[in-house]
Amino acid sequence: MLEYLEAQTFEKCLTELLERVPDDVDKREGSVIYDALAPTALKLAETYWDMAVLYRRTFAATADGIDLEKRVNEHGVERKKAGKAIRRAVFTDRDGQPLNVALNSLYRLDELLYRVIEAIAPGEFKVEAQTAGAVGNRDYGELLPVEANNKLGKAILADVLVPGEDEESDESLYQKYLEHIRDKAFGGNRADYRKKVRAIQGVGGVRLRRAPYGGGTVKVIIIDSDFNAPTSEFIAYVQEIIDPVEFKGDGYGTAPIGHVVTVEGVGVVDITIECEIILNGVTIGQIEAQANEILEEYFAELRANWYKDLDINVRITHIESRLLEIEGLEDIASTLLNNIASNISLMEEIPELASVVLKEVGL
Repeated sequence: MLEYLEAQTFEKCLTELLERVPDDVDKREGSVIYDALAPTALKLAETYWDMAVLYRRTFAATADGIDLEKRVNEHGVERKKAGKAIRRAVFTDRDGQPLNVALNSLYRLDELLYRVIEAIAPGEFKVEAQTAGAVGNRDYGELLPVEANNKLGKAILADVLVPGEDEESDESLYQKYLEHIRDKAFGGNRADYRKKVRAIQGVGGVRLRRAPYGGGTVKVIIIDSDFNAPTSEFIAYVQEIIDPVEFKGDGYGTAPIGHVVTVEGVGVVDITIECEIILNGVTIGQIEAQANEILEEYFAELRANWYKDLDINVRITHIESRLLEIEGLEDIASTLLNNIASNISLMEEIPELASVVLKEVGL
């Protein structure tokens, strides 16, 4: 149907209208009948185009934006909203001693404001980004007070405790909708756990393990919304939501009563890549930064697919094919991953690029 609607162009509509006119009538461009039918053909083509747009907006597979939201909302699937990052900030006075600052006071780093929301320890506080999204996770450094504080010596923005995340993309929302249709979430089944855990701000993916510590136990392994290993503070935050430590198994979290849940973060394996390369017209120094950037992107793609509950394979062929896109890199003689000339397969872990070592060899 969609193909038919999109095929109804102005030229096609006009041709079909002119075919209905007897051949003994002048139908050439500029004739009376041609000029009379052309506006009608244009309007028909516009109508067909509007119908095609409406058709695409009707179905989840082709809808986007608010239309996709409305479609999936009919099945109880909601778009995950943007969330604000919660960070750890360290405050010291002019003598370098821990300084307690006022709750709700504001501090700035570049364009972002952070509000003090909770004390952690002397001189250490939780601060919340006032702009929602992953942008609140990225910068580190010295904060400046919005209002003058004569006692303040230095304020440092440190760890990400609860990652901020951008509003869920259309692609992610549609995949969540498909999972909801195919795997009905109910009463603590796998689909129910996945739905509830992934709905938590800062969670980018989840894997589940049945009875790792005996009957009635569940292991929940998470990755954060930036597809990195979560901090211990964030793991504790998720644990409190799913199954609070002090009331394990009592059903005070989102986990059903009787389920003793342990939340863990995904493991990390550092990988060093060593390549013997053949260059043409460039030096290692000229391509080193580009090689690192390309391989960081590859590793980020692998980490983003961790949630699919499949093994992650760091493949030498994929590494080499990407590096060979670099202008001036003629060929690759050999590649080692952690000193071994073979792929690395990860089950519960994600890969982290430790370093890239490029060595030039002759032809």
